[in-house]
Amino acid sequence: MAMLWLCLCLHGKAQDTTTANTDTATVKKQVPFGINLQVRSLYVWRGFKVSNAPIADVDMHYYLTKDKTFTVGLWGAGDFTGNYKEFDYYIAYTKPRYAFSIWDVNNFTDFPNSNLFNYNPRSTSHFIDVRAMYNFGDRFPLTVNWATIVLGRDTHVKSDGDVSNSYSNYSELDYRLWKDGGSELHIFVGGGFAFGRQANFYGSKPNIVNTGITINKDLVVFKHHMPVAATAMFNPEKKYGALQLIVNVF
Repeated sequence: MAMLWLCLCLHGKAQDTTTANTDTATVKKQVPFGINLQVRSLYVWRGFKVSNAPIADVDMHYYLTKDKTFTVGLWGAGDFTGNYKEFDYYIAYTKPRYAFSIWDVNNFTDFPNSNLFNYNPRSTSHFIDVRAMYNFGDRFPLTVNWATIVLGRDTHVKSDGDVSNSYSNYSELDYRLWKDGGSELHIFVGGGFAFGRQANFYGSKPNIVNTGITINKDLVVFKHHMPVAATAMFNPEKKYGALQLIVNVF
């Protein structure tokens, strides 16, 4: 899963206190919110084939700071058959080289009687995902991602019959092999595991769950830029693969 944000900026009118000049310059106001639309041929996420049908996803976001770093947002998606449904909330802090975010992921596809406000670990469709990213820069174009599920339906049953959080982790390395203008080629590998346990949210044991290649390209249609990405994904844990195409409509 991929995001674009707008900032909240204050604007003022400059005044010359040493002259009587009353000329003013028009300053274009930047809106403090934004909306983005993506269309995907199918939906793969951390090695999961979340939807085998094409989907559309929408990101609505609002900037809380003037420096384009702190944002809150809503992310929702559905497939063209009406089977897959997801509605998430997030808060994010983003810098050019690193980022932190907390996501309330609510994929309620397999929860026909889901309650949006139900966070009981035995029955909820939610899980809280805490994420961190660091990028080493253009000289060494490696990006490291880490995510831990801290609450929700990532659980296991203890010996006394009680339900406990598994605190499953996902870690990914992404390396850019090639770049030319708006085109890039990346390779990536990601693994899922839980400390002190074999089974985790991503598989029956610690393992590589998401590896492959991604090609990014800036597609221009009638002077409108539409970034596209094609990903070939392989999951050795689940022994399947998929090819996904993403078009960023706006």
